[in-house]
Amino acid sequence: MRLNSLLLPIISSVVLSGCADIPRDPGETLDRVRERGTIRLGEIEGAEPDPDSERTLDRLAQNTGARIVRIKGHGEELLEGLEEDRVDLVYGRFADDSPWATAVYFGTPPGGPDKPPKSMRVARFAFRLGENGWITKVEEAAK
Repeated sequence: MRLNSLLLPIISSVVLSGCADIPRDPGETLDRVRERGTIRLGEIEGAEPDPDSERTLDRLAQNTGARIVRIKGHGEELLEGLEEDRVDLVYGRFADDSPWATAVYFGTPPGGPDKPPKSMRVARFAFRLGENGWITKVEEAAK
């Protein structure tokens, strides 16, 4: 019994130390945003951010110490830019059943319904898949 009481704190600290970096960004988006001091925002032509999204961007800039650099373009090129690390975030009107849903993550609509119907195009941000730390930081700024 004494051995178990000694091992438990050691095992717990080892397990918890492995959780320190969760959620992770395999592509290090959040770290690069902070290092560069810029958030490269792709804005799909005709989809200017609404007031809720602008508030999210303001909070995000404040929380990361980075300024927003807006890059206007067409949906395909900007979403490809996420995959190729030319932009950090894309703003537009996206439906969950978009063909892009397998390649990028569509976030929760700022100020909108948490679970819109799958085919409803709603204003929100799109992210590179797997950049969970970055996604979490943006989604927290949207609250």
